[in-house]
Amino acid sequence: MCAVEKPGFFRGLRALFGGLGWLITTPSAWPLAMVPFLIALLLMSGFGYASYAYVPELVEDWLGRGDAWYASLGITVLTVVGVLLGWILSVLLGLGLAQPISGPALEGLVRKKERELGAPARPESSLPTEIWRSLQSLLVGYAFGLPALALLFLLSLIVPAASVVLFPLKLLVAATMAAWDLCDYPLSIRGIPVAERVRTLRRHKGAVLGFGLGLALAGLIPMMLFLLLPAGVAGATRLLHEIELYEGPSPPPAV
Repeated sequence: MCAVEKPGFFRGLRALFGGLGWLITTPSAWPLAMVPFLIALLLMSGFGYASYAYVPELVEDWLGRGDAWYASLGITVLTVVGVLLGWILSVLLGLGLAQPISGPALEGLVRKKERELGAPARPESSLPTEIWRSLQSLLVGYAFGLPALALLFLLSLIVPAASVVLFPLKLLVAATMAAWDLCDYPLSIRGIPVAERVRTLRRHKGAVLGFGLGLALAGLIPMMLFLLLPAGVAGATRLLHEIELYEGPSPPPAV
């Protein structure tokens, strides 16, 4: 009989808030936690400036200069719309690329939290490997989650009355994607193959669902999920540590 209780739904739900509390009370973790925000800000600023600098020129090259007042007005409106769309795209690109690029910092948070928990030291890896692991996690989650969300969205357009059922399903898919994304950090640094990571989370779907639900609800507030990213990684590390205590240490990766 295992002496450690199996983590359940409410343990997973509390993990996010536990990670946030740990982050607030651990100043030495703040530099690592700031990395995703700073990278996102840098990317958004760079893409936004490129939009402001080059979109007007592209519109003018495409449509030419209008001599009539209505032609000039139309070009001006298209330019403003193009710049605004460029800024929106800049925000999306900045937020989307910041997480995989800041993968090494997020893995640094995992290692720091695990040292505090007394977990065994994980093997060090190169910077490209850490970035690739973070990107791989996003790709796996999106490959399964985005088609499901697109299908649910399409169904809500075809059958609006079904939205009362489809919205909880969308929240469930979003919760699963968010939980996979963040729980994969403490799993991947252990060198566990992707298929085994999926099986591990499936065995503890109650705890994973509780953790993901907290993230999905936070995601209903614009940009809140991104701002909670470091706290979510810390919470996922604690949750996976409890799962490891329950199941026993993972076998070393095959070489």
